[in-house]
Amino acid sequence: MQTSPLNFFETLLSHSMNRNSFDSMPDWFECFIKETKYIPSTLEQAALGGRLSNNMSFAFAAGYQSAIQSLFKPDYRQLSSLCISEHEGNHPRAIKCSLTQHGQNRHLNGSKSFITGANEAEFLYVAATTGFNINNRPNIKMLSFQANLEGIKIRKMKPLPFVPEISHGTATFKQVTLKSQQILEGDGYTNFVKPFRTHEDIHVLAAIIGFRIGEAIDSNWSHDSVEAHLSLLASLLPLEPNNFNQASTHLILAGCRSQLKVLIQQTDDQFKQNNIKGFEEWRRDKALLEIASKAHKIRTNRAWDILEGNGR
Repeated sequence: MQTSPLNFFETLLSHSMNRNSFDSMPDWFECFIKETKYIPSTLEQAALGGRLSNNMSFAFAAGYQSAIQSLFKPDYRQLSSLCISEHEGNHPRAIKCSLTQHGQNRHLNGSKSFITGANEAEFLYVAATTGFNINNRPNIKMLSFQANLEGIKIRKMKPLPFVPEISHGTATFKQVTLKSQQILEGDGYTNFVKPFRTHEDIHVLAAIIGFRIGEAIDSNWSHDSVEAHLSLLASLLPLEPNNFNQASTHLILAGCRSQLKVLIQQTDDQFKQNNIKGFEEWRRDKALLEIASKAHKIRTNRAWDILEGNGR
């Protein structure tokens, strides 16, 4: 079963859709999978997940999980976390987690310092180094495995000051035994770490817009406000994951982010007037929109350089 664009928007606008409260991330994920299982587009999954959420935490989770689905294309969907950052950062030379050969198996050792959703994750994608190539550059591989393997220890971190329902944690890996099929093909940094930033940005943005559409419908915002959010979402949905590395994608994303900021300024009074409790949570959580703003600006400027011939 697939949905047409029209059917998707009809579903999104339905007043019969209930925005749910959840006691845990696994409870939320079970509902998210159920409601989106027949939707092939991960961007539509993210937007619908946001529409079904009554706070920004679960809207973000919808975007994050949809981004993982978009990039890694697993055989079936599990609550997953991407494990990249270490104490020195997330650049290739900062990745010290090591994967070494032991007979037919490999052993993973090291630690990760900041993992979104680590405490509830069923599945992990972990960046590790296998040494250096002939140009003295780190060889980074992406590993994929269940989170309950022997030798993995997850520690919970204090909640962030925004989206506190999303847990974060650290991880240590001690002699975690992996097989060759758990090592994804290709360069782990180029094929997975670097593109995930764009996959996450686009999917989380779609989820946030979906969340605000849900709030607008439930709180009877003006028709103009709903229409503006729908139009903004419609400009994101045609983007194809295979083209996320193109300069035009980064410019569309930058334009949508700018338009959303304007929409927020124009409609937050309606949010506050109709749902004061929800608005206070939104005001706390919308700091999420400013995360990595410097990196967004750099990627946008680079995209313009490429299009104008300065980046060749």
